[in-house]
Amino acid sequence: MKTACVFVRGTGHQPHWGTAFAEGLERHGIRAAVSRTWLPTDLLVVWGVRRSSEMTRQKLMRGQVIVLERGYVGDRMKWTSVSFGGKLNGRGEFRGVRDDPSRFEQNHGELMKPWRRSEEKIALLIGQVPGDMSLVNANMPQWYFQTAARLQDVGYRVIFREHPQAVAVGKRIRIPGVENSVGNLVSALDQVSLCVTYNSNSAVEAVLAGVPTITADQGSMAWEVTSHDVGGDPIFPDRSLWAARLAWKQWTDREMRSGTCWEVVKGHFPDRREGQGAHPGEKGSDLPHPLETPPLGFPAN
Repeated sequence: MKTACVFVRGTGHQPHWGTAFAEGLERHGIRAAVSRTWLPTDLLVVWGVRRSSEMTRQKLMRGQVIVLERGYVGDRMKWTSVSFGGKLNGRGEFRGVRDDPSRFEQNHGELMKPWRRSEEKIALLIGQVPGDMSLVNANMPQWYFQTAARLQDVGYRVIFREHPQAVAVGKRIRIPGVENSVGNLVSALDQVSLCVTYNSNSAVEAVLAGVPTITADQGSMAWEVTSHDVGGDPIFPDRSLWAARLAWKQWTDREMRSGTCWEVVKGHFPDRREGQGAHPGEKGSDLPHPLETPPLGFPAN
């Protein structure tokens, strides 16, 4: 029997979504443990990419890694993304993605607005959460300053929207000669003709709202429908295929619990025994069976 370790921390969203995903795995005959410690199994499921040591150990054991994260479109608290490989957002491997537009149309179709074409040159520069794992190795204050200056050089009036979490913890940034946005993202987008972000999910919201967007990092989930040169002209690409595929990269807890999510995303899922010798818990293995440690909120069979 194939096995999975769903690694969780805390008492909020991680156990909630982890348990939902584990139930779905069990429905497909995969023995899943929801645990606070890494267990050597065929599949490791983690929330986000901060658990680098556990992911490294899993890969050394030739097991697979799944990353759960907030969804990208719609209410992000009600949708969770599922990618393989241990990387984040646009750098993750999304399996089972389909071109079928019905999922997007049924759940998020009302969000797609016509492209907004304007002769005004007003750019919204998006601030991001300090310390977010999507910004590793990026000097964001420097990027904000340089990008704002470049936008001004090509004739844009620049408005900077600080991320609410940055404001809440007192990590505010003031860019000389640039005004700060007041209000939510929707109202901010209503005032501009261009959105500019490093890799924030705000790019997804902007593109759906019809605001041409520039992204600077391939980790952006809107990379394929945005431009990447601040000095270039805005682009207005066909968004239909991008939107259809995006909807197949995120799932509800109900879809996870029922096994529907795993049925779509699993792809080829070999276990570590393929050429690896004894399996955890079997005779000849010095590794514990994954369910010898009591899971959190998910009973052993």
